[in-house]
Amino acid sequence: MNFRDSWRLRQESLFFVGLAFGGRAELHWTYAEDLSGERVQIEDSEAHHMLHVLRMKAGAAVTLFDGRGSVVDAVVEGVTKRDVTCRVLGRVNVPAPGSGGVTVAVSPPKGDRLRWMVEKLTEMGISRLILLQTERTVVTPGETRLEKLRSSVIAACKQSKRPWLMELGSLTGLSEVLSWSQDAQLSVYLAHPGAGVRAGLWHPSGPSGRLLLVGPEGGFSESEVAGIRPYEVARLVWPGTILRTETAAIVFSGLLQAGGMNRDISNPED
Repeated sequence: MNFRDSWRLRQESLFFVGLAFGGRAELHWTYAEDLSGERVQIEDSEAHHMLHVLRMKAGAAVTLFDGRGSVVDAVVEGVTKRDVTCRVLGRVNVPAPGSGGVTVAVSPPKGDRLRWMVEKLTEMGISRLILLQTERTVVTPGETRLEKLRSSVIAACKQSKRPWLMELGSLTGLSEVLSWSQDAQLSVYLAHPGAGVRAGLWHPSGPSGRLLLVGPEGGFSESEVAGIRPYEVARLVWPGTILRTETAAIVFSGLLQAGGMNRDISNPED
């Protein structure tokens, strides 16, 4: 069974479970790491949200997901002050997206713009986000910040009903990312001001994975562009204006996610 068929059956199952609990076909999604048993215990921040924000009681219907493709329809069986126990009614395993997914490697923007970008890329279905270390990178998130960003990924998956978490990578150098893209045989796209392919010239592409590179405010340095030149990349520009880092990441990855572009790959020019 392919991804579309499996997800369609899951949506039909969710509809009928919703009807059984008062006619609500859209149930609240809650994250749980382990969905292997017939009963699932929800703790910590997820339990707090269910108990004190949604005010769920015994008998309430809920959808649980583990971020790895398992999605179950469940009913709240018991609550305490700190945890919630749910009984599984039905489950479906949604296959992982194929090899044609989009990876975004972007220099982290400042302030809350980074969290906002992470949320939007998750909602859009981007497969992987790599935080890119460049010569002009200013923001260098540590492990504490990364954990908060992973929480934002979970929250965005709950909101957008996405069964697979977006992978979030720590700061990685440009040369390492380019080397990895070659090993993974990805089509590489460079968002950088200058001559390039304009966003209006998009057409459906093949199944190969795609990597989008987005630099910091001010763009990649001349030496970085020179280092990218030996690789086969397509240079992307937005007509008429220069986009901020998070805007470029969302706009161009959205176009790639929607279908990509079928064209000859060429080296970027200065």
